[in-house]
Amino acid sequence: MVDPIQYRATVIAALRTLPGVAVYDGSVPAKVPTDAAGYVLPYVVFHGGTGDEIPERGLSNLVDLDGLRWDSQTNTVAANADICARVANDVRRKLTNLPLGTAHLLPNPDGFRQETPLRDTSETPARFMLPAPWRLETT
Repeated sequence: MVDPIQYRATVIAALRTLPGVAVYDGSVPAKVPTDAAGYVLPYVVFHGGTGDEIPERGLSNLVDLDGLRWDSQTNTVAANADICARVANDVRRKLTNLPLGTAHLLPNPDGFRQETPLRDTSETPARFMLPAPWRLETT
């Protein structure tokens, strides 16, 4: 039986092994850690829900509750574009092929592809972020 709640815990635990990176599950606190100059220290926010059915159905046309398509997202944030890209690469290396149940977490082939960090000027000081979509399909 698939357990997206356990998958979520496994992904967060894997992210928490990244040195010097704070990990948040679904939301970011109003105040995040900063360095002496006031610049945000690197962090990753993970967004993952309960998943959905695998789109293909058998002849019965019933949903296979033992199968799961679980789309999720990480958002890497840092004080500048270089640090953000480096930490996002660490996240990619940590999560790509992460075993979850009988399958492995992979970059989402249908997800958007943001290749360069985006500057968020709504925060002071400004910070950079790089979102990445993920997918798990298991039966």
